[in-house]
Amino acid sequence: MTEHVLVWHPKVPGEAPATAIGDDQLRLIGMPTGLVRPVRQALSADQLTPAAREVMDAIVADLHSRATGKDAPPTRYNLGHLDEAGKAAVADILGEGDVWAKVGVGDRFWRVVESVMTGVWRLESTAADGTVEECIDVGPVPGPILRAAAELPRATIDIPQQMPPGVMNAPFLLAELQDRSSKYQPGAENHVINFTLLPLTDVDAEVLTGVLGQIPLVIRSGGYGSSRVFATGLRHVWAVQYVNGMGSVILDTLEVGGVPVSVLAAKEDFEDSAERLAEILQAFTS
Repeated sequence: MTEHVLVWHPKVPGEAPATAIGDDQLRLIGMPTGLVRPVRQALSADQLTPAAREVMDAIVADLHSRATGKDAPPTRYNLGHLDEAGKAAVADILGEGDVWAKVGVGDRFWRVVESVMTGVWRLESTAADGTVEECIDVGPVPGPILRAAAELPRATIDIPQQMPPGVMNAPFLLAELQDRSSKYQPGAENHVINFTLLPLTDVDAEVLTGVLGQIPLVIRSGGYGSSRVFATGLRHVWAVQYVNGMGSVILDTLEVGGVPVSVLAAKEDFEDSAERLAEILQAFTS
C-alpha cells in the first residue's frame, strides 16, 4: 500500500456537483443520461434506421483499417443527423465499456465513455450556451483528450528555490520531471516513477501536486487493473493511480510521455472490435 498518496482535486468546467457517489469511486459523477442508457431488450431490425446503419458500417470499416494500417488520428462521427430511434439503437449496440473520461477544452465540456467495442468512444459535449452534441470517436483515444493534453499544460514549471520543512525528494523529482518532459518525443516509451517504492513524505506529496498543478482532464477505467488518470499542469506528465475494489490506492505513479497505455486501444483491439461489431450488425440483416 502506498504510504503517502498524491492527492489530486480535479475541477472540470461544467462538471455536475458530487452527490451520493464518492469521488474515490471509479464511476464518473454526473455521467450524462444520453451516454448511460438503461439496458434495453433486443432491438428489432426496423429500429436500426438506415442513417444509423450507415454510421455503424463506417465505424466497422474504420476499425478494420486501423487494425491493418498505420496509426491515425481519431475519426469523428457526428450523430446530430440521427433521430431519437437511431441514436438509441447506436447507444444500445455500442453499450458501455470500462473507460470513462471528463475534460474541459476550448468552449466545451466533454463527457466520454468507451463502448464495449474497444477503440470506439461515445462522446457528449456541452457548449457554454448549453448546446449539447453527441458523436462517436474511433481511435486509440478520443480527440478531446488529445487536444487537452496538447494545448492546456505548461511547457515548464517554476520549481521553488526554498522548500518547506520536511521535504526530502520533491526537488529532485520536479527537476527530473521537467527534464524528461522537455525531452519527450511522440512515440517514445513512457517513463514511470513509482511512488510505492520511493521514499516520500507528506510534504513531498504536497509540493509535487502543488507545483505540477492540473488541467481539467480526468480518465478512469474499471474492470481489471482499475485506474485513475489525472493530467498534470506540466506537459507530458500524467498521474496514474491504480486502486483496489475498496477505492484505495495500491500503486501511485507519475508517467512522462503520451496518454498512459492503460487507457489506450491497441491494433489488436481494433480488429476484435471490428469483428464483434460486424457480427452484431449482421444479425439485423439475417
